[in-house]
Order: sequence, then C-alpha cells, then structure tokens
Amino acid sequence: MPVTTTALLELRDICVSYKHHQVVHNVDLTVDRGEVVALIGPSGAGKSSLLRSINFLEEPNQGQVLLAGQRVGVLDRRGRAVPANRRQLAEHRRHVGMVFQSFNLFPHLSALENVILAQVHGLGRSRSAARERARQELEHVGLSDKSNMRPASCSGGQQQRIAIARALAMDPMLMLFDEPTSALDPELGIEVLNTMRRLADEGMTMVVVTHEMHFAEEVADRVVFMADGRIVEQGPASEVMNNPRHERTQRFLSAVKNR
Repeated sequence: MPVTTTALLELRDICVSYKHHQVVHNVDLTVDRGEVVALIGPSGAGKSSLLRSINFLEEPNQGQVLLAGQRVGVLDRRGRAVPANRRQLAEHRRHVGMVFQSFNLFPHLSALENVILAQVHGLGRSRSAARERARQELEHVGLSDKSNMRPASCSGGQQQRIAIARALAMDPMLMLFDEPTSALDPELGIEVLNTMRRLADEGMTMVVVTHEMHFAEEVADRVVFMADGRIVEQGPASEVMNNPRHERTQRFLSAVKNR
C-alpha cells in the first residue's frame, strides 16, 4: 500500500448505528505512524464500535476511513462511490491486525499451526515460509516453548499472546486491541500488557481500547476519552490522565482511580 500522508489512520465524521440506534456520533480521529492511542471511557461509550469500524467489522453508516491516505471500504466507479466487496475488505484487513477480548484460536491446532494458518490462507505464503515466520513471532511474544501446545494447555495470557503473534505474522501496518486483558486475571493480564509495551517500544502503530489506566498513562502517546458515542477529550496521555479538563473526563477518572 503506497504511503501518501504522514498520518497512518484517519477517521472522518464516523457514525455507527445498530437498528436505528446511533452508538458513534461524528467522530474525527487521526493516528500518526508509530503512535499509540488509548481509547478510554465508560461502558457503552462506543469505543469498541469505533475500533471495529476501522476494520469494517462494524460498517460505518456515515464518514470515511483512510489508511495511509487511501480511502477504504468504498470504490470509485465512474465518479460514484460504491461499497467494497469482500475480497477488497479482506485486502484492507491484511494491513490492520486486530486482537479481541476472546482469543479466537482453533482449539484443535497447536500454537504454531494457529499462527501458520492465517498466513497461508490470508497472504498466500508457503507453509515453510509461514512456519518460519510463526516461530519468529511466537519467540517475539515470549512463547517459543509453547509452539507445539494446543490452546487449552496454555493460560489465558499465553493464548492472548498467541493471538497477538498471529496478527503480527500478517505484517500489519496498524494493530487494534479491543480490551485484550478484560477476560484475564490481573496476573495473566500483565503478560499481555508487557508484550504490548514491547510493541510500542518497537514503533508499532496501535489503537487500544482499554480499561487499564496505568497502561494508558504509561504506554500511550495520546489518550482519547469517549462518552455517549463521542470524543469528549483527547491529548497527551499524562495530561489527560492527570489533569483532565472536561468535567465528564474528571468524573470518570475519579471513579476508576478510586475504586
């Protein structure tokens, strides 16, 4: 995908609705290359819906998504915008890795095979090349010793790191994380957060929906606070987390920090 702009991701006037109920309202957001953006806010704020709209897992009913300056989700047919087909959306998703709350691993396959499979079917890599890359990414996330184990034999934190390795093996430009530690015990969640810290240190562009306030403050470059489907406040992580300007942000952070 050609690089035509300094911003890697641009969301312009994004709206998302479910059965006539609007959950994301006219959101504009730009993410630069190498930037880590944390989306925080109360449940029902529209954070996950906004994140999923980047990959068209939730199709915006209004607005534009641009990756590396190229609009995605639509095609220009003789001056008229038409929806992209499944093949074209799959091509877009190749460039955008996503890690969910659930691990979505194939239970009958080993960790190594889980990471190989997406490469073979999604990228058309040979099995030998995919196997080598899978070994590299499992080592990258600290799980080289779990290559031949099935997911059920791994802890929740290890399964989530396998899912991260699978996404990284697809050579994404951008990584999306949707509350990746919410289903984990705190001790296991630390393993995943440490892996994400390393990715941030390596310069991976990331958008993270998280309830981990320490992660947002210490790892993110920018924090975006959402409520009622809108961006209420955003800015440098330390500034938003320690000196929020908007009353709604203040109320939320006071509640989560004092519980």
